[in-house]
Amino acid sequence: MVVSEKAQLQNGADAGALAIAQECARDLDDIDCLPTAPIARSLANSNALDTKSNVKNVIVDKTARKVTVTTGALQDGQAPNRISLLFANVLGISSSEVTASSTATWGSPTSGPAPFPITFSECELKDGPGWQVVEFRKKSDATPACAGGPPGGFGSLNQVPGKCEAFVDIAHSASGSNTGNTGAPHDCVPLLQEWRTKIEAGEAPVGLFPIYRSVSDSGNNAIYQLIGFAAFEVHGWKFKQEGNSTFPDSFRDNYYAGYKCSSTQCIGIIGKFVKMVGLDSAYTLGPYNPDMGAVVRLTLEEATP
Repeated sequence: MVVSEKAQLQNGADAGALAIAQECARDLDDIDCLPTAPIARSLANSNALDTKSNVKNVIVDKTARKVTVTTGALQDGQAPNRISLLFANVLGISSSEVTASSTATWGSPTSGPAPFPITFSECELKDGPGWQVVEFRKKSDATPACAGGPPGGFGSLNQVPGKCEAFVDIAHSASGSNTGNTGAPHDCVPLLQEWRTKIEAGEAPVGLFPIYRSVSDSGNNAIYQLIGFAAFEVHGWKFKQEGNSTFPDSFRDNYYAGYKCSSTQCIGIIGKFVKMVGLDSAYTLGPYNPDMGAVVRLTLEEATP
């Protein structure tokens, strides 16, 4: 009985910590980014089989980007955080304290997998949240002091062998760039099929794409100076210069009025930058950057009782 109660309380603490951290990542002034967050009690109760639990403590540290939720048992006739022990009464033990705690943190990714082996220029991010065509072979940009793509390169990154991804650490420069008109990146057809299905169903996929501030060298020797990951909502793409390329090399590249990638030289992704708060343990987190995507995850820290 104690083990079952503990598991329910842990589920409630985990859910509460993650939910509050997500709200803090979206808006530090939100009512659910406070020690009195209503969502903490709601999730603690919904994870209890009898729909009753005690939110013993909620600690929100906005500076450290961390929230800790501690839950306890709540049983009729017992003090908060305690449950009665029917059979242990014969040993003189009438009740037991049962609590659980969980800590979650939020921040912007500084290293981890780029789910698609492409990097975008900070120029594109500065263009704002509206629809745009992010061109991989862009050599310049109208935004002052902003680097376009590498001459002769396509903005691609060196892939993890056998995967449609690249591992990125913004503390180090990234290398890559494909100088050929080769179409969709290797091993990416299953992901592109998944994206197409979601787009056609009206649920455009969102990915965290690495962003670079400057680029050196050219062609397949291009080196990108990275600054972080930004969330981009994908609505279409074109990976070959031919005007009539087909899936997987292109999808809806001539579909959206005013946002097309149908010219001979155009290679890129159609969509828009969005504010995203996701749950993923694969990333190392740093200070939250409101222009980038945010990630929330549970930590292994123990809460103070």
